[in-house]
Amino acid sequence: MTAIRIARRLLLAAALALPLGPALANYPERNISLIVPFPAGGTTDIVARIVAEQLGAEYGRSVVIENRGGASTTIGTQAVANAEKDGHTLLFTAATTFTTNPHLLPAIKYKLDDFAPVAMVVKVPFAFVVRKGFPAQDVKSFREYALANAGKINNATNGAGSTVHLLGELVARELGIKVAHVHYRGAAPAMNDMLAGVIDTNVEALTNSAPNHVAGQYNALAVLSQKRLPQLPDVPTFAELGYPGIVGESWFAVFAPAGTPKPVVDRLNGSISRIVRSEDFRKRMEAIGNEPTAMTPDELGSYVRAESDRLGKLIKDAGITIQ
Repeated sequence: MTAIRIARRLLLAAALALPLGPALANYPERNISLIVPFPAGGTTDIVARIVAEQLGAEYGRSVVIENRGGASTTIGTQAVANAEKDGHTLLFTAATTFTTNPHLLPAIKYKLDDFAPVAMVVKVPFAFVVRKGFPAQDVKSFREYALANAGKINNATNGAGSTVHLLGELVARELGIKVAHVHYRGAAPAMNDMLAGVIDTNVEALTNSAPNHVAGQYNALAVLSQKRLPQLPDVPTFAELGYPGIVGESWFAVFAPAGTPKPVVDRLNGSISRIVRSEDFRKRMEAIGNEPTAMTPDELGSYVRAESDRLGKLIKDAGITIQ
């Protein structure tokens, strides 16, 4: 090795050993923008505002929510992908952005590699519910009824290609039955028709399914979680009933533009994870049916990729498209 090469390596090593610059040492230097690619008032927005309030209190800076809804989260997501890579513009989004959009919206310009995973916040459990008065009141009898009435059961979704649509298709495929999917423009109208008895079944987030089951408005036959849920202790998991493949959930997490310095990502992860693990946050999330979940940035990245692969295969096998 020549003397020049040795000198270059020594200079590089010295540069890497220098302390972090002021921009990192003093992060955040200004207010943080937390972009939520959904309209204000929805569950994603509500959870984001709780995190923003507590994160701002820790940092002594305002964490400002910017709702940039539309185009299946792609507008707000692309804005973060194009933002400065300094940790002052972050994305707070749900599973759809990275696990289903890439398989259903081939024209989108962003990809997961354009982002640095920061922190998981919550998982959103689901229950499989049937309308009040439905002829079957457990999974075994439901499957028997569905087989005897092929194609006659209508199943509500939150829209074609939504997480709820995919999970409804997953339930049907794993049970070996056929259902007719009825696509609504969101969870509220789907729930209203379940309550009215217009729709037979729905894979519904715990936010709505738990209180309506407890009140006897309709019946939850099973949950799609790995374990029973405290809000529905009497409702078994599909795995308990012999269907380990029926597992599914949505989630909310925070991402930064790719290239954001690792010390900034790590600091954000530590702060958000402390919020997620707090007793106050747990109680607030359980009250609306969410499950607080902390992950490291690497764990979050691996989880999202695995979910994208799993749901991408389901989309392909079921021939699901968005018209």
